[in-house]
Amino acid sequence: MTDPFRDMFEALKQTAEGVVQAMNGVKKMADAALLARDEHEDLRETVQRLEALVLDLVRRLPPPEHPV
Repeated sequence: MTDPFRDMFEALKQTAEGVVQAMNGVKKMADAALLARDEHEDLRETVQRLEALVLDLVRRLPPPEHPV
C-alpha cells in the first residue's frame, strides 16, 4: 500500500522547487535592473560633463566677426 500523503508531498516539493526557480528569476531581473540603472547614471553624468565642456568651449571662442 502506498503512503496516502506521497502525492501531496510530491506536489509540495514541486511547488517549492518552482518558487525557488521563480525567486532566482526575480533576483536576475533585479540585478539586471540595477545594472541598467547604474549604466544610465554613468551615461547621464557623461552627458553632463560633455555639456559643461561644450559650454566652456563656446565661452572661450572669440565672438564672430560681423561684416559692416
